[in-house]
Amino acid sequence: MPGRYGTGDLLPLEHLAGRYVIVEKIAQGGMGAVYKARDQRLEGKIVAVKEMSESAISHVEREHVLESFLREAEILARLRHPNLVQVTDRFQEKGRQYMVMEFVEGKTLKGLLEARTEPFPEEQVLIWADQLCDVLTYLHSQEPVSY
Repeated sequence: MPGRYGTGDLLPLEHLAGRYVIVEKIAQGGMGAVYKARDQRLEGKIVAVKEMSESAISHVEREHVLESFLREAEILARLRHPNLVQVTDRFQEKGRQYMVMEFVEGKTLKGLLEARTEPFPEEQVLIWADQLCDVLTYLHSQEPVSY
């Protein structure tokens, strides 16, 4: 189902930027959607493509929101950590902004929680907490970028 602001309506086999072929929509949010896609330049490598519609943004906020989206892509592209996805590309097409990143197969934490009737074992939660703390330590050790 397409999003309120015209995102999420890309169909399987649709092309983006002459490079990415949509496989399926994997998530839909208020101002955007995320797709599983095949990168034709990299031997069909599977990637995630995050879409944000510019129509969702008021004229007054447009410049700030677009600048924030581009800054997010640039910052994420610099980061290298085993628990963060790698951002590999960004582009604009048909009034929408796109960010391309590594695709991680699996279930979301929300999906895992919804599928359970009892709490996760303490050992598993501690592993996740350790991974989260490691990512936060890494992020806080990064030098801020001026824009």
